[in-house]
Amino acid sequence: MTDAEALRAVLVGFAASYGAPHSQPPEQVLARLGTTAADGGGTVLVERTDGGTAEPAAVAWVEVRDVAHGTDREPTLGLDVRVAPAHTGLLEAALVTWCLDRARDWRAADGRPAVRVETDPHREALPTTAALAAAGLTHDRTYWRMERPLTAGDPGAQTAAPAGVVVRRVADDAGRRLVHRLWLTSFADHHGFEPLDFDEWWTRWERRGGTDLTQWWVADLDGEPVGHCIGDARLADLGGGYVRSLGVDPAARGRGVARHLLGLAFAEHVRRDWTFTQLFVDAGNETGATQLYRSVGMVPVEVKDEYAVRIVAEPTTRVPS
Repeated sequence: MTDAEALRAVLVGFAASYGAPHSQPPEQVLARLGTTAADGGGTVLVERTDGGTAEPAAVAWVEVRDVAHGTDREPTLGLDVRVAPAHTGLLEAALVTWCLDRARDWRAADGRPAVRVETDPHREALPTTAALAAAGLTHDRTYWRMERPLTAGDPGAQTAAPAGVVVRRVADDAGRRLVHRLWLTSFADHHGFEPLDFDEWWTRWERRGGTDLTQWWVADLDGEPVGHCIGDARLADLGGGYVRSLGVDPAARGRGVARHLLGLAFAEHVRRDWTFTQLFVDAGNETGATQLYRSVGMVPVEVKDEYAVRIVAEPTTRVPS
């Protein structure tokens, strides 16, 4: 069995225990491996040999990655710990400790005064959350994966535009750059937003997989671009659609722009014979996003809690001469 096959087996088992019915496919995790690893961290496949002659069996996956690269955020590492169901409760504490040791090494290597460490395990992964709390990480935010079922002729697939709103698809370089600008203005007031220049933004976008430029829309209000919606095909193999980004300039909110864009995404997904649409949202979003999603029939199907801690340099003790 190759490392990729072994890792996929761990991810599939973990998702079966904690993930939503239509969780992120393991192939998307595999696609990003090695692309965002932090020095001294990276991806580790944990194996168990049982001391015999049998082939080592993968029992867990752990990753430490630089999630602030290319941004103005303080140095930040994201960690991910996933343990195969048969070994749940046996490895989490040791793996969290390993991750924090890597974070301390990473901070010290370049003399950084501090580094933030964050992770967002599934709420049901109790051994992992217990290990995080025991290691000093505290709950910071809660995120929902929300989903809406779709049917042929779905009345929720809105097509009538609000007054003054015109929507167009964009797929060329100029369109992508416009969407990037709208993304910056739409999310500037969101918690934890990381502004990225276009090149870094596009690189990250492609890296995550599922990119489908036929699902990129821009909304004009009274002739000015104010909103965007980006769908992708990450869940196509599971028969569903995904809204990766939906945002409206603060000055244009309350005019029905976001609701119309979301309805167009539903309609496109129905046209493709997909049976559901998903998105991921900060449950504490202050723009009214969660209320909008609930009002169009979306419900939380997966809950993830973010835990975080800041690791700072240890004070130097001077020895009197």
